[in-house]
Amino acid sequence: MEKDPSIYAEAPGSLTEQSPRDQRLTGHSDPTGKIQVIGDIFQFTVDVSEFSPEDVIITSSNNLIEVHAEKLGEDGNVTNTFSHQCKLPADVDPISIKMTMDGCGVLTVRAHRM
Repeated sequence: MEKDPSIYAEAPGSLTEQSPRDQRLTGHSDPTGKIQVIGDIFQFTVDVSEFSPEDVIITSSNNLIEVHAEKLGEDGNVTNTFSHQCKLPADVDPISIKMTMDGCGVLTVRAHRM
């Protein structure tokens, strides 16, 4: 079976190809996030509930989304950190990227595939 190289699921430290039959609704979870391709939508969710929204920094560059969070204690020392990266498939429209955080602290990044 021929594989579509533009559809990827994330695994810690590597990217794994998914077959075209998995394109309609696919997902992959690891301890820090979940990636799904639902039709023409690429969606990445990550739990940052241990951090206040103002402690979470999200950057995007060259089809790479990076989520960083840092929690400071009352004494000013760092008490907790979080860092996660998600490589967007090459067929994602970077202009369409939208990010939301729900009341439970789950950050969702969505983008349309071209």
